[in-house]
Amino acid sequence: MTQSFSFDEAVFRELGSELGADDLVALLNVFLADTAKKLVRIEAQDQTRAVIKREAHSMKSSAATFGFRVLSQTARQLEAGAEDMPQAALQASIGELRLAFEATRVFADRNLLQGTSGAAA
Repeated sequence: MTQSFSFDEAVFRELGSELGADDLVALLNVFLADTAKKLVRIEAQDQTRAVIKREAHSMKSSAATFGFRVLSQTARQLEAGAEDMPQAALQASIGELRLAFEATRVFADRNLLQGTSGAAA
C-alpha cells in the first residue's frame, strides 16, 4: 500500500523557530543519516522482530518531529505489526518503509537542505 509523500510544513517551521535555521539543518542531516542506519538494521535478514519494532518506533517519532507524515505513518504500521505479521507481510512493510524514507530523503535534499532559505522561514 504505497502512500504519496506528505510533509507538514507547519511542524517543520515550528521546529525551526525553536532551533534556528542552522541547528534545524544540522539536526535534519543527523536525522537523515540516523534513519538510514536504522533502516539498514531493519532490513538485515537476521534481525529480530523486537529490534525491528524498536527501530520503527524511533523512526516514527523522529519523522513526526520533522513533519514527515508518510514516513511516520509507515513506521507506525511496521511498529504495530512487527511482532505478529507473517514474514511476507513484514518484508512488504519494510519495503514500504524504504520507499517512504527514500521519498523523504529526496524531498529534504531538494527542498529543505538547499541553503537556509527553505529551512529558515
